[in-house]
Amino acid sequence: MNKELANVTKLSGIVFISKIGALILGLLLNFLAARFLGAEVYGKFMYVFTFIALFPILSLMGLQHGMVYFIPKFNRIEEENERNKLITYSIFLVMLLSIAMAMLLYTTSGYIAREFLNNPDLEKLLKFLSPLIVFLAINQLAQGIFQGVKKIKYFVFNQDFIVPVFKIIIFVITILVGYKIFSLVLSFYFGIIIGTIYLLLMIYRLGFFSKIRLKDIIQYKEIYRYSLPLLFINFMSIIWQKADILMIGYFLNERQVGIYDIALKIGTISSFILIAVNTVFAPTISTLYHKGDLNKLAYMYKSITKWIVGVNLIAFSLILLFSKEIMRTFGSEYMIGSTALILIGIGQVVNAGVGSAGYIISMTGNPSYEAYINVLVVIINVLLNYTLIPIYGIEGAAFASLISLAIANLVRLVIVYKKHKFHPYNFAYIKIVLATSISFIFVYFAQYFSDFLWYVKLFLFSIVFAVIFLIVYSVMGLEQNEKNFIAKLIKINKK
Repeated sequence: MNKELANVTKLSGIVFISKIGALILGLLLNFLAARFLGAEVYGKFMYVFTFIALFPILSLMGLQHGMVYFIPKFNRIEEENERNKLITYSIFLVMLLSIAMAMLLYTTSGYIAREFLNNPDLEKLLKFLSPLIVFLAINQLAQGIFQGVKKIKYFVFNQDFIVPVFKIIIFVITILVGYKIFSLVLSFYFGIIIGTIYLLLMIYRLGFFSKIRLKDIIQYKEIYRYSLPLLFINFMSIIWQKADILMIGYFLNERQVGIYDIALKIGTISSFILIAVNTVFAPTISTLYHKGDLNKLAYMYKSITKWIVGVNLIAFSLILLFSKEIMRTFGSEYMIGSTALILIGIGQVVNAGVGSAGYIISMTGNPSYEAYINVLVVIINVLLNYTLIPIYGIEGAAFASLISLAIANLVRLVIVYKKHKFHPYNFAYIKIVLATSISFIFVYFAQYFSDFLWYVKLFLFSIVFAVIFLIVYSVMGLEQNEKNFIAKLIKINKK
């Protein structure tokens, strides 16, 4: 039982460390863009890019999740050729569909800018960004491929290092030469294209490409039966995730989009640990399920979710303590997003509270449940955004997202328990909540007796909070799987 947990812990540790670096790089780019471009220009880009991001999902047809589910089935040496055919055919098909999507968006950009984005001035930016659909689609498919073959480190290295580093380099260069208007556009283009080339090269070097014949297509009907429902699920999911940005841009203005986007990026920082774990845990869920070892799956689910909850509680506590100071870091005009930041932080705690429940549902052969959940929450989210944004602005959007997250995750938790008779909770959570509460109370009162500048207070008391949490939690006693996790992180850092 501990072997699989140790493996997921080791791989999650690699992704965990990588995500920390990616967070720093991502925040650096957001900081530079927010500071040098201002909320309006930054918001205009994010508004259009958010709309563009809807289209790769359609061209993927759910195949990125199909890769994770089906590739582990080809686990014998004699099946490698069939696996490679599946991978090659999927890349070819997604590339063709995404090119068609990009051409469609390019030719209809004027109509879309007027009718869907409520701003005809965005037509030029829409046309300029439309080719990115192809590269974004291949990137997302590559994630499923590398997850399926359990070589996720290549995708993680690309996503968390190559892409953000090139984005930052290009952005800084364009700013220095005085080309502000399209600085973000160029940085995203270079970063995403270079990242896509790297992923395709790694797929080739690892020997995953193969010759395909049209008559072999019929062999893939099983993966379509599994993946096509996921197309609907993924599209509903992306609508759910992006509805707030899109509707803020439609009902309010690009400046509000910029402020809200910064709050959203800060508020969802803590989700990196859930993403890191899910990246590694998803194929393990599929493997254990096909082996019929649900007891092992339940044990891993409980252990992993506790770590996810702990990180998110710490992050939310710091947001609650220093929301204004955090937003002020990006510029004084962003401070009005502090309330939205708190609401987004609450949503992340709720999201972390059920761990990998969504992946457990999908990877155990029940993707239709995710479809029903996404339909439900998309309807709720859109209706709430439609009602609340015109009245309460970005705070209304943040509240709508919070309610949607709470409903979706509650339903997922119930389904996992109904289908598999396990849940992620035990008494060990009490120690996490207690350690967080003690740290919060200490820092809350200590900051009122200090006379530091706002940025010194933010930095200093964040460190104090983390130190107190670690001391209190250590005194309460670490469990064996937590000791193993720390040991793996130390080992990884030494390599």
